[in-house]
Amino acid sequence: MNGRRTMRTLAAAMVILGMALLTAWPTPAQAQTGDPSIPPTAELLAGTADLPPTSLFILAIKLFGEGRRNEAVKWFYAAQIRGRFRFAVEPNLPPDGEPAAYEALFETIGPVINGWAFGDIPGLTAHMTEALDWDATHANGLTPKAPNLAALERVRSGLVQFRDSLMAQQDDIRKERAANGLENR
Repeated sequence: MNGRRTMRTLAAAMVILGMALLTAWPTPAQAQTGDPSIPPTAELLAGTADLPPTSLFILAIKLFGEGRRNEAVKWFYAAQIRGRFRFAVEPNLPPDGEPAAYEALFETIGPVINGWAFGDIPGLTAHMTEALDWDATHANGLTPKAPNLAALERVRSGLVQFRDSLMAQQDDIRKERAANGLENR
């Protein structure tokens, strides 16, 4: 019974989150006209160290919608670093709360941003490095780094290994994308 209630709660949260995101994400026209219901990108960028991972995902898709795709890739991976670190350090967060919102955003935004980013593996890996560098040089206002260095290193090391594997496989990735009719830049 409790599992069903959790699943219903998660499903309802995902529907509500999806509806909220549809109204919160700017269209390119909104981004260009400065729709007052959308926080200015500069405002979001100024507070990135204190934003939760879900807000970093929203920043990434906002940048992507504004045509600032390279920046979007960096913030998409910064959100992953911060989110994976947070959930490693705080494994007892209610699963139908922040972790569910993070996963819903990751599953929604990931294919869009990665679908574009994987068209340029050297660019993608450079943006991953930018995200790692940003994380290393900025405090984490949500999850303190100092008492959790081992967890942080595991998360960061995972992204470094993934980045390096992409570089090693870039020719195969390009061929697979071309075979599937996807753009390579």
